[in-house]
Amino acid sequence: MLRSSFVIAATLLGAATFAQPAVAQDFTTASFGGTTIWVGGGVQFLSLPDINFTGSVATGNFRRQTNSSGDWLDFGGAGAAGFETALGYWGGFRVTGGISGFWANGEDDDTMNCSGGAASCVVFNPTGALAFAGSTLTTRTDREYDYWGAKAELKFAGGQPTNVKPNVYRNDFFIAGFDVRGIDQDNRLRGKSGSTNVFRYNETLDVTYTGGFVGFGGEYSFGFIPGLRSVGGFYDRLGIRTYASLRAGLYNANTDYIGRFASGGPTASRLSLSNDELAFIGSLSFEARKQLGERTSLSLWTDYEYISSVPKMYYADGNRPTRIGDEGLFASRTMLRLNIGLGSQQLYPPQ
Repeated sequence: MLRSSFVIAATLLGAATFAQPAVAQDFTTASFGGTTIWVGGGVQFLSLPDINFTGSVATGNFRRQTNSSGDWLDFGGAGAAGFETALGYWGGFRVTGGISGFWANGEDDDTMNCSGGAASCVVFNPTGALAFAGSTLTTRTDREYDYWGAKAELKFAGGQPTNVKPNVYRNDFFIAGFDVRGIDQDNRLRGKSGSTNVFRYNETLDVTYTGGFVGFGGEYSFGFIPGLRSVGGFYDRLGIRTYASLRAGLYNANTDYIGRFASGGPTASRLSLSNDELAFIGSLSFEARKQLGERTSLSLWTDYEYISSVPKMYYADGNRPTRIGDEGLFASRTMLRLNIGLGSQQLYPPQ
């Protein structure tokens, strides 16, 4: 049985054990009694591992140079869409089901310079053969990524919906779901010594995560003063409701790498590798929602994510082969979403 099958089975078992009836259910789930569709767009911040391909021996010891550095300034556009529908009561739980997906794209470019003695700037091709050694080297790196995902989840809540704000936080539902997501990178490096082109290196580095998750969520109060609940806060005076949800799961991370290298000499090469890792993915989501009508609302939604295993390439240096490693990654995605209720059922309960 594949590792992902164990993950899914463990998720379902955990959901059955973890889910308990909630005391009260607000309209935190998008569907109060019918079906809701939503669409949104915004920005994705994603800090990918560094690319360290070229090397230097200017200090007497070989060391890798950072050709592309991932940081929180790397961002791109993001879009998402989904729907959620009420599934009725299952053994005393009020259940909704939803399917959603997102896609984000980002790109950046960096330039690294090397200078020193006659053979202080060094390049190995992915198979470990020495491809260049010279006194100067300028390397331009172009990195582009697609970050995408799709999930199906169930929310379990007990009791009837309530429109009463909590003092601080009210847990409204528990979550169980299945998730597929991926990070696909296309990286291109070009090296020049003076005006001479000395190498070209292209790589694709794709990782796909398949697994399941559990979680919980509900409404919290933003700006209430303890003991003076009637005072409220800035969000409350604007009629904005605030919600939070937490998800955590285990995933099979399948990585595929292909590297193509070419230079002016007989060092052209192609190398492909793959591996599987077990990854943990956790996410914390915040929503600020403004009701526009009986069946429409506008939400500012932010996801904060941690992925324990994201592929990082360690390239051959003549002594060790090229191999796939991994690092942890933090990401955030902020979007403005429009929620629309379908059919005759109003989206929200009466105020």
